Amino acid sequence: MLFTQGNYFIFLLLVFFAYWLVAARVEWRKLFLLAASCFFYAQAGWQAVLLLLAVSTLDYTTTRRLQRCEQPHRRKLLLALSLSADLGVLCLFKYANFFLASAAQGATLLGWHVNAPHMNLLVPLGLSFFIFQSVAFVIDVYRRDAEPAESYVEHLAFIAFFPTLIAGPILRAKQFLPQLRARLTLDAETGGQALFLIALGLIKKIAIADYLSANLVERVFDFPERFSSLEVLAAVYGYTLQIYCDFSGYTDVALGSALLLGFALPANFNAPYRAADLPDFWRRWHISLSTWLRDYVFFAIAGARARRTGVLYAATLVTMLLGGLWHGAQWTFVVWGLLHGAGLIVVRWWQSTHSQFKTAYWLSGRHTAWARGLSVFITFHFVCLTWIFFRAETLAQAGGVLRQLGRFSADTTNLNWPVALLIALGFAAHWLPERVWETARAGFTRLPAPAQALMLFGLSAGLYFVASSDVVPFIYTRF
Repeated sequence: MLFTQGNYFIFLLLVFFAYWLVAARVEWRKLFLLAASCFFYAQAGWQAVLLLLAVSTLDYTTTRRLQRCEQPHRRKLLLALSLSADLGVLCLFKYANFFLASAAQGATLLGWHVNAPHMNLLVPLGLSFFIFQSVAFVIDVYRRDAEPAESYVEHLAFIAFFPTLIAGPILRAKQFLPQLRARLTLDAETGGQALFLIALGLIKKIAIADYLSANLVERVFDFPERFSSLEVLAAVYGYTLQIYCDFSGYTDVALGSALLLGFALPANFNAPYRAADLPDFWRRWHISLSTWLRDYVFFAIAGARARRTGVLYAATLVTMLLGGLWHGAQWTFVVWGLLHGAGLIVVRWWQSTHSQFKTAYWLSGRHTAWARGLSVFITFHFVCLTWIFFRAETLAQAGGVLRQLGRFSADTTNLNWPVALLIALGFAAHWLPERVWETARAGFTRLPAPAQALMLFGLSAGLYFVASSDVVPFIYTRF
């Protein structure tokens, strides 16, 4: 049940009306939300629902016991058991074959012939997202940063919340549970904002991301040797825009769907390609994952020794390596994570060793604007470089793209003007001031309901004609 398909919006419409009929009764609302989420997830197979229920049952029991337990060693044991089970499920379904194949390849390099067994396991949709969300809940209760859910139904309703279940954002219990327990209301302005977000997300996904993928990106990455360097560079820029519009488009639809049900969820993107450096990029891109990695991986590795430079850099590299592996069991994701880890280390080193140049002259407005522009340019193109490994299916494919870029050929026969114009307009829209989008959203919400409906109908008709004939899943539903 993809967010771009009609069956999702029929489902959302039915859930919306039924939900607000029972919204006055908090317990009924929780139960209904859980039932709707399970039905939604069951479209991916009941086995996935059973796994979700098993993980949630274990972690609900763990959080309740952690709240009552005062002995430090028993609390650590409960935490270890929960994390072992959760991460064990993740590793089994997502990484078992990758680890087995990698071990066999390593043995071959040492001269031993080993046939790696292959486990026929289907990775449930959204596994990485709901596992990380559940792990965060358990750790927060262990740290006494959050209280357990008031009931089993409440816990499940939080973990299985259908707008965010498949591809995030990764929610925190202290963000969501108070809203789940509160008595909610929905006014016309909030409804208008929700519809605006959903419409914006569909435009990003269908009109930009899918169009670029079908008309340039897929062709170039599948056969880079058939294209000139300039065309390959356009495809890299195209994928850079595609993955942002695809994922942020999903997030917009998710946030809009949640807002229709009375839940205000945190933003997951903040114009990431306007970042002035790599740490700034990670404060803007997939914010729920980057903060998760910071809070539960980086701080756990660095601990009290974070002031030591070597520990800080090692923790950064390991955190980004795990962040790369989180996206998939491929060496391309490992390289992508390591490149970002190395880039963050270089930026931190540069900032720490060149602080002496921050004099009155270097901080003058003119120099700051020039330096910021150069920094944004370098950061953007480093991110573009790393997206090559993220998009490529294999390291060999990534190498082919890089080799073709290095030929410096400038033919544009295979680059049609609508694609080039869409890339230019997409990045121009990305650089529009935030107040422009705020004005557009406010203007839409002030329109009377018939005018909003007419605009949404026109948008739906337009997207229908530009949509690909094939079903195009969101990129991050793979992870």
